[in-house]
Amino acid sequence: MKEEKKQIRQAQILQDLYYDPKSGYGGVQALYRQVRARGHKISLNQIRQWLKEQEAYTLHKPIQRKFKRRRTRVTDIDEQWQLDLADVSNLKKQNDGYRFLLCAIDVLSKYAWVVPLKQKTGKEMIRGLQKIFKSGRRPVRIQSDQGKEFTNKEFVRAFKPIHFFTTRNAETKASIVERFQRSLKARMWRYFTRHKTRRYVNILPDLVYAYNHAYHRSIKRAPVTVKPSNVLQVWKTLYGVQQDSPRTKQQQQQQQPQFIVGDLVRISKAKRTFEKGYLPNWTTELFTVSKRVPGRYPYVYKIKDYAGEELQGNFYEQELQKVTKTDDVYEVEKILGYKKRRVGKKIIKEFKVRWKGYPPSFDSWIPHTDLILPK
Repeated sequence: MKEEKKQIRQAQILQDLYYDPKSGYGGVQALYRQVRARGHKISLNQIRQWLKEQEAYTLHKPIQRKFKRRRTRVTDIDEQWQLDLADVSNLKKQNDGYRFLLCAIDVLSKYAWVVPLKQKTGKEMIRGLQKIFKSGRRPVRIQSDQGKEFTNKEFVRAFKPIHFFTTRNAETKASIVERFQRSLKARMWRYFTRHKTRRYVNILPDLVYAYNHAYHRSIKRAPVTVKPSNVLQVWKTLYGVQQDSPRTKQQQQQQQPQFIVGDLVRISKAKRTFEKGYLPNWTTELFTVSKRVPGRYPYVYKIKDYAGEELQGNFYEQELQKVTKTDDVYEVEKILGYKKRRVGKKIIKEFKVRWKGYPPSFDSWIPHTDLILPK
């Protein structure tokens, strides 16, 4: 009983300090300094645990964008390509109506292809990729982001038996082809500045040629020079024996997993760097860790939603945040409907509500007595 009263008193102290604009709304260390300055004895760990219960903190906790992920590793030329569509519609007037650049790159050799497109319909995408294949090269599998232009059945069916798969992590996407796009656009804009123009279609093949014949730092040679005869040497240069070697069992034991099955978590929102940092960085919707994927380091997890449906893809520890929910109160985004129903001799009033941060599949009817109106 005495310990319970102490915990209640500590929680009240933390609440008074954290929700005071003059001293609060910071991070763990900031709150700890305020606690110490006022002579209270509350540990850093107790403060961390308390903050996990505070929505104002967990929704806006800074996210870690750069962290170690599993590398995309291949063993041969044309084993895997990455595909992406660059939007250059702002330059269409000067370029015969072309609005997109279909970009492909071989993961091992870094050799790239680009085809301009006027639309991103299934037929246009098929035509573009067929044009690339006329170069004489064809991959075993193709990786892209989840854009509809890459996942529509017409496009995928046209190129069987190539295996198409998508990148679910919106932060990283198909990173190799995106780096190529940045390099290509840098060359384009230097050309624009020099020649006081915005027209690129006439020199696009030359820009791609220049890229493929230029020294590439990661493979220490030009992409065009990568051949079956030197694949092993290129592979060793790109990946190396020590560069990405697995951690020893002792090292992995020292780095224990941060989550266990059953933990309640928020997911890091896939946001671009230009988004305002004060907007929520984490999902309002809460999820549950359902599994740690065995044999993987860095550790990755499977998670499921409130309805028990497992989300597609794996999640790194840096993409999850453990939270503690001590009540059964959820915020309503809007009321969608109203009805009355008879239960015995009683008339029950019910509201259909949409829960804030949750998809429409979670819309539900609740008794009007469960709805807490704001004061």
